Formats: sequence, C-alpha cells, structure tokens
Amino acid sequence: MGYLLHYLKFDGQGGAERLTDLPNEVPQSGAHWVHIDCSQDGGREWMDGIESIPDAVVDALFADETRPRTVKMGNGVLMTLRGVNLNPDSDPSDMVSLRLWVTPHLVISTRRRRLLSVMEQVSQLEQGIGAENIADLIATLTHTLTIRMAGVIDGIEDTLGDLEEDMAEEVLPEQRSILVERRLKTVRLRRFLVPQKEAIARLAVEVLPWMTKEQVAKIQEASNEITRYVEGLESLRERCLLMQEEFANHQAEKMNARMYVLSILSGIFMPLGFLTGLFGINIGGMPGVENSAAFWLFVGVLVFMGIGQFVLMRKSRWF
Repeated sequence: MGYLLHYLKFDGQGGAERLTDLPNEVPQSGAHWVHIDCSQDGGREWMDGIESIPDAVVDALFADETRPRTVKMGNGVLMTLRGVNLNPDSDPSDMVSLRLWVTPHLVISTRRRRLLSVMEQVSQLEQGIGAENIADLIATLTHTLTIRMAGVIDGIEDTLGDLEEDMAEEVLPEQRSILVERRLKTVRLRRFLVPQKEAIARLAVEVLPWMTKEQVAKIQEASNEITRYVEGLESLRERCLLMQEEFANHQAEKMNARMYVLSILSGIFMPLGFLTGLFGINIGGMPGVENSAAFWLFVGVLVFMGIGQFVLMRKSRWF
C-alpha cells in the first residue's frame, strides 16, 4: 500500500505500535492514527469502503486545493491546517497543507508533501514520548504547527530590519528585488495564517467532550500565538509598503535632480543656440562677414551671455 505512510495504534503511555492492516470501520476504543499520501492511488478507495465516514469528509481529505478551516462533520471534526515548508531547498512561505478527520478514537490525516511537524510527532510516538490519545495528538500537532512559524516570520523581520538600515545609508537598485521578495513571502504567509487563526480559534471555542482542560488550553495558546503572528505579518506588510514608498521617493528625487540639471543647461544654452542658429544662416547681409575678427567677437558675446545667465540664475536661487 504505497498510499499508507503510517498506521499507529497508541498505547496510552506516549508510545505507539505500527500496524499494516487498516481497519474496515471506525474504531470505538483506543486511539488510532492513519496517515495517507493522497497523491497515491488507493487511499480514497479505502475510505470509501468505511460507511460511517461521510462522503464530504473523503472529498475534503483528497481535495486538490485546501483552505484552513474547522468543521464538525459526521461524528467527528474535519480540520484543514497549513504548516511552513521546512523541507530542504523549499520556500518556507509555500505552506504545506495537512487535512485531518478527527474522532474520539481515530484520526485520519492526508498530505501531498512532507510536513516536518507530522514527522516529529511520529518520531516521538516511536520513542515513547508522544501523545497519549487522539485529543493530545491534535493539541500537540496544532501547537507544533504554530510554533514552527515563528522562525520564518522572525527571519523575514530580521531581513527587513537590515534592509531598512541599509536604505537609511544608501538606496541601491538591487534592494528593490529583496524588498519585493520579502513582501511576497509576507503576503503568502498571511493568506493562509488568517483563516488558520480562525480555524484554531474555532477548535478552541467548540470544546470537544473528549478533550481535557489542559488540551483545550494548549489549543487556545496556539490560537493566541497565531494571532500574534498575523499581527506581526500585518506590521511587516506595512513596513514593506513604507520601504517601497521610500524607494520610489528616492528614485523620484534622483530623476527630479537630473531633470533639474537638464533644465538649467537648457535655460543657459537655449538663447545661445538661438544666436548661433541665427548667425549660421547663409544669406547676404549678415554682419561681420567681411571682418576677420567677427568670429571671436561673437564667441566672446556668447561667453559673456552664458556667464550672465549663470549669475542671474544663481542670484535667483534656481540652484
């Protein structure tokens, strides 16, 4: 069964036993965790064979596109969450989806890409230091998915802080690409964290009867943390906008300075160009044609006019 990533039966003391034969119905005792790769064939057929699992749950667990949410469905809870992509050579803002259908004695989770938070829970169960029951698994998994976001958001904040210091000293063209990249990461993270905040908050509010107060408190803490992350992303987005405005203002100032210099030069050379054009016409009656010193006299007049215009503009505080 290539679609089955693991099937664990909890021992109630933090450990779990790996099983290979999937159940044909939802267990009514104990704690079981089935983790499926929904990009492989076979997983959907197995779930379709269990009558007590609603069709809407199966469709949601194997959907191509997902959005974080928490919905009571059937005799369980359907959850769709996102975690930062910490796989090698991956963009952390390209968040990985995790879909779960949770009942008191069974949780079925599906994924298309590897999620390190899930691997960590499996490793802890194999070492005997993991969750003791389904509620503990959901609370721990929700908390782990949330705290892993902190490093990514702090990294974006540190980069923007360094960029702000650099731009305060000198604004360079290559800084624009860094700023755009960080802003896109912020937008992508916020796109999923806002609905995930609502999904976790709803799970914390709709207290399930098989959850203890400690487990609910853990979920509420995750909800508070993700709310803080969303507020941090809002602040980062505003900082990106301000830095983009600063970059645009700097570019506009540079362009205005260049246009100003060109305007000054045009103001000086326009009357001089008019005179040279006027005296360059090849018709009879031009003064100084017969005088060998006329050219140098004309050049002197142009120099005198140029200096006069420069002094006049200087006194008028044009520059």
